[in-house]
Amino acid sequence: MSGIPMIQPSRMAVTSASSTKRSIFSEPSVNLRSRDKDLANMEPALDDNLKQDYISTMYLHPSPFAKGTTAESWTRNNRTIRSAFRPSTNEIAIFVAGKKAAEEFPVKQQATDLDNTIFLCQPSIPKSRIPFITEMFDVFSNTTNKNPYTAAFAYRENYDLYLKGIKKYQIELEERSLNEMETDDAQSTSKEQQIIKDIYAIWQLTEYMFLTSDDEKPLALMLSKWLAIHEFDALVDKAEDLTKQRRKINDPEFWPFVNRCILRGMRNNVMYIIDEALREEESDDVADALAELLRLLRGIPSLETMIRDSSLKARHSKWQQECKKFAKSPELKHLDSQAATTIAILTGDLNAIFAQTDSWKDALAAILLYTDPDRPRQEIGSTLDLCISKYLSGKEITLVDRIKIAIFQMDAIKAVRYCSSFDDPWLVAHMADVLHQHGFLDPVGLTLQDLTSSGLDTNIRDFFIINYAQSIISDPDLWEVIAGYLLRCGHTGRTMLSTWICHVPLDSPEKAIKVLEFCKNNNLLDSLQSINRVIGVEQEKLGRYDLAIQHFIASKDNDRVAKVVDNLMRKFLKDGTLEMDESLGSLSSQKVHNEHVEFLRLYGKFQRYRKSDKVVLAGRQLVDLLSLEKAPKKYWALLLFDAMPLLESKNLVFGSTDTYELMRCLEEVVGSPHKSEYLQSLPPNIAAESVSTEDRVLQLNVIRLSLVKNLARALVHEPFTGDLL
Repeated sequence: MSGIPMIQPSRMAVTSASSTKRSIFSEPSVNLRSRDKDLANMEPALDDNLKQDYISTMYLHPSPFAKGTTAESWTRNNRTIRSAFRPSTNEIAIFVAGKKAAEEFPVKQQATDLDNTIFLCQPSIPKSRIPFITEMFDVFSNTTNKNPYTAAFAYRENYDLYLKGIKKYQIELEERSLNEMETDDAQSTSKEQQIIKDIYAIWQLTEYMFLTSDDEKPLALMLSKWLAIHEFDALVDKAEDLTKQRRKINDPEFWPFVNRCILRGMRNNVMYIIDEALREEESDDVADALAELLRLLRGIPSLETMIRDSSLKARHSKWQQECKKFAKSPELKHLDSQAATTIAILTGDLNAIFAQTDSWKDALAAILLYTDPDRPRQEIGSTLDLCISKYLSGKEITLVDRIKIAIFQMDAIKAVRYCSSFDDPWLVAHMADVLHQHGFLDPVGLTLQDLTSSGLDTNIRDFFIINYAQSIISDPDLWEVIAGYLLRCGHTGRTMLSTWICHVPLDSPEKAIKVLEFCKNNNLLDSLQSINRVIGVEQEKLGRYDLAIQHFIASKDNDRVAKVVDNLMRKFLKDGTLEMDESLGSLSSQKVHNEHVEFLRLYGKFQRYRKSDKVVLAGRQLVDLLSLEKAPKKYWALLLFDAMPLLESKNLVFGSTDTYELMRCLEEVVGSPHKSEYLQSLPPNIAAESVSTEDRVLQLNVIRLSLVKNLARALVHEPFTGDLL
């Protein structure tokens, strides 16, 4: 590989690229010798069991090593560069690898730090293109689910925005190019201009050949229009020069300009310039000849009326007979010799057409205009072959020309195959989508191996859309666009989406909410749980326990909820504070169905009753926590110690039934094989960390004695009910 375009260091890289113009590969991202680095994410690059077709040999330019290092020197030292691609993050891991086993190599290989370095790189997205990417995704999402046949109007209304968007971006690039002259950004803008220019031409040609319904317009007319839009710059400049001249017909470029315009079907331009020349002409003979030529041009049968007028072919033949008659008339001799070529083109003379055209596209357009203007699209094969053999025989055909030829041949599969090698994956993704909707990408007898070695379980259209989504995956601001493309690519796209979306950076609360809503609305339940778990962990670190618990409940991670509750209880045991309003915030006013949250809520309620001396309500709350087993057993001992002040109150708080229940709970704690765990959750003022389990059990005797005394009182007196009034 000669180079990788638009490469920047990964966000995972340990060291960033230098700010100078040298290669970004000049500094290591991960050093394998450092044991402190987390290499968990490097498995694709480090796994020796990877399949050979997953790792490809790469030679990078500029070199990632010292200046002057060559591939030959790596070979002599038994080294090469290898890479592994991770689709989920669109990253390439690049590293040095031996070509032969050490025992097979005749010279002892000296290892260097560079032999133990992995470079991570990622394609970057030019910021100037992001508005175009976003706008075109909106067009894609509005058209891809519509049927161009059953919902033709709605489909066409949205589809037309494709061409408008491409043209709009092309104009923006032209304006930017004028502002960036002789700057460092001029080269990248120029390259982007060429890419979009090619995309614009290919996209419109595809529309003319494949998507024009019922052949409503002649191909000859549409092709002339296409050439006028995409290859007219020189003609426009020449037209401006000619209009400034007093004697236009004397300009040596006058007739070549006329011929070029006629070949392109630019009849109005030709008639204007000849009419101007006629007004300036002083010679009657020349003026008469120009007037006759002008009459012939005005008499060209209108292609626009072809469908409504079935006699076009006969009228065209009659008109050409008049042209041939003028070619033999003495009037023509009063004009420049090149005027004869003009008439020969109008008569459909192939030799004249080929002599005056510079490309196979110009020749094709001219032949269709002047030999057979109503030729159906499906029947231009022989004419196309003639033009190709005339201009491209023995020459290296460019990729863009191959794409255009495949489109003229109406071979959708071949066109998509060539577009897959184009500089920008945007084209093939959206072109494949549109052709698929119109039924031109028939998968029968065709596998993805015909286009790629990937072999994904998906169709052609989905494969290229997924590939495009991966190409922009390095920009976190485009996550909604990426997700939208993957969502519309069947099972394979949804599978990739469910994994990738869990790695979208949640760098703001608003973005986190958007990602969660997207997963919920699109039934990505596993991803929804994973993202909620990640957010919950971050919220817990920030001390936002109510939000942490909500996200853990949404993630169905009951263990995490229990952990937050335990952390809050440990905080309470340490400093004696458990403010529900501060710690759990909105949870206190929401219906959150979770046993751990319910325990914390009820325990906080018990603490508030106790602090406000509502002893009866506090006692009932405490008994409910124990008897209804709303409190985990590891907190029973704590609750029993919490009961001590109520047991010793001058008013009888617990009746006999409640006292028996407290005694039962006490015996379950003491008799449990897990009593050492249960007795750990005690505040420091009752038992320090160094106190043994046996000593903690002895401390429970104080509770037992209080319960016995309370039972004796309860058998004689009725419980106090003052708090309930």
